[in-house]
Amino acid sequence: MDKGSYVLLIRVAKEAEVKTRGRSFNILPGYYCYIGSAFNSLSERVKRHLKKSKKRFWHIDYLLDIGEVLSVLLLPSSVKSEVKISSLFQKFGEAVDGFGASDCQISSNLYKISEEDYFRAIKSVHEYMGVFG
Repeated sequence: MDKGSYVLLIRVAKEAEVKTRGRSFNILPGYYCYIGSAFNSLSERVKRHLKKSKKRFWHIDYLLDIGEVLSVLLLPSSVKSEVKISSLFQKFGEAVDGFGASDCQISSNLYKISEEDYFRAIKSVHEYMGVFG
């Protein structure tokens, strides 16, 4: 199955202003989790995110100009779960309001998170995915 959701763990080394097509976000140094989904090709979407050179389209493309992807969690599923997974991360991290969630019913798909809370959030996601995963 090549559809579902994914989580990118991103490290940002220094403070930066990330300008997207219409918004600016002040990004502080630290770790961030970005939650996304792809129901055409999960593997191709993630490969695209990992490329250094690409046309910017999504908010995450702009953030990855300044951040480094440290890990990727693929969550194959036929059930759309991006909003639920993002809401689980909201319990553990600090939302970057308005980032990457324009097509969802949540305020953000990007969370500044500590290393310790990252593992707690991933555990929570695994528990949730076990219900239908």
